[in-house]
Amino acid sequence: MTDMPVPFRGAELFPPQQQSLLSEAVFTGIGLHTGRRTRVTVAPAPRDHGLMFHSGRVRIPAVAEYVGDTTRCSALMAGDTVIHTVEHLLAALYGLGVDNADIFVEGPEPPALDGSALPFAEGLLEAGVAPQGAPPRELKLREPVWVQDGDRCVLALPADTLTVAAAVDFGRPMAGPQCFCYSLEQPHQSLRAVELVGAASGAIADLLPRLRQPAVEGGTPLSVFLEELAPARTFCFEDWIASIRAAGLGTGGSLDNTLVLSNTGTSTPMRFPDELARHKTLDLLGDMALVGARLRGLVVAIKAGHALHVAAARQIRSRAYDAEHPGD
Repeated sequence: MTDMPVPFRGAELFPPQQQSLLSEAVFTGIGLHTGRRTRVTVAPAPRDHGLMFHSGRVRIPAVAEYVGDTTRCSALMAGDTVIHTVEHLLAALYGLGVDNADIFVEGPEPPALDGSALPFAEGLLEAGVAPQGAPPRELKLREPVWVQDGDRCVLALPADTLTVAAAVDFGRPMAGPQCFCYSLEQPHQSLRAVELVGAASGAIADLLPRLRQPAVEGGTPLSVFLEELAPARTFCFEDWIASIRAAGLGTGGSLDNTLVLSNTGTSTPMRFPDELARHKTLDLLGDMALVGARLRGLVVAIKAGHALHVAAARQIRSRAYDAEHPGD
């Protein structure tokens, strides 16, 4: 009998070979922005396939050039076909090291589920993630990438592993300055780089938490992702809701999938004191999946959203090089 690949359970999140699923993972529910019932099937795909979305007969690669809208989500577009709100599913795939998958979307967007990436990650793990033998495509920065809009910016720096960090400050109760950092592997000097970015932005030097390093904290990259980053939920402020609805968005939003904050409290208990920064870090991770390869770099977003995340991903794709084939 032929030996079947064994799905990981936290030993090595990013082995030096491509990975895909062992079986299909299916997710159903209501879309956050369209309010329509939707179904997503994430299926195994062959080596060198990448992450490919399907809507009917239309195929849309999960790369930054296909992002057509960044209004409160990242939406992929090909012709008249649009798939909204792909970032949480992409964060789960990227965070689990899934390089190749076919993603069949029946409806206008993946379901919101609980507003985080955790249900997606749990479903993908249940389907099984296994290596495929071939070396992965990796992108490495030659030089820093910087995109900015007023006091909002994203900076990507060369590094040997991928670390993402986000800093936010909404100037409100329970939504003041926050910053969260997450490494998909185990960096050594990333925190210093984040401190430098904070000094450059003139904002966050005193706000930086301890960098999440699984080797130091006694966990694994997988356990830290599942316990510290993936559960962070979509959020909004109570006084945003009318304008979001007026724009035709958020029609599927509810207290089951969105953390709503007001000046007096939150709609449900916060999962983390810095849940807002963690969710922004999760969004950043999902948008970095749009570089279309495993990225080696430190990416820091300060007060940024999907528009700047995607702009940075586009620049990274154009200015980074293939670590396995530096001349490409």
